[in-house]
Amino acid sequence: MTSAFQVEPDDLVAHASHLDGLVDRLHTAVQAADTALSTDAYGLLCAFLPLIVNPTGEKAKEAVSSAGDGVKTTADNVRTAAKTYREGDEAEAEPFKKQAGAEVDAKQLRVGTVERNNA
Repeated sequence: MTSAFQVEPDDLVAHASHLDGLVDRLHTAVQAADTALSTDAYGLLCAFLPLIVNPTGEKAKEAVSSAGDGVKTTADNVRTAAKTYREGDEAEAEPFKKQAGAEVDAKQLRVGTVERNNA
């Protein structure tokens, strides 16, 4: 059996904005990974480290970049979901709005009282 749930589209939009902030931070991390030290920075004793560190750093940079792309896609999907929920709610409410409007119009059109014929 399924249970009901309630979705607030504005909450989804707020969450998507939070995800956008994470995307910005991940892109900053990717840009920071582009900063490379010269091979002389490790000195004579650790001159072998760039051969180990650089390929690992490139893989990490690719992973963080992919994570940023994934979070961006998720943010876009959350916004799309919010729009879909909002449009669905509005479409479901439309018949009720029309009915409520018709009742108001009918009440406004009534003049005088209605008499019953008890014969």
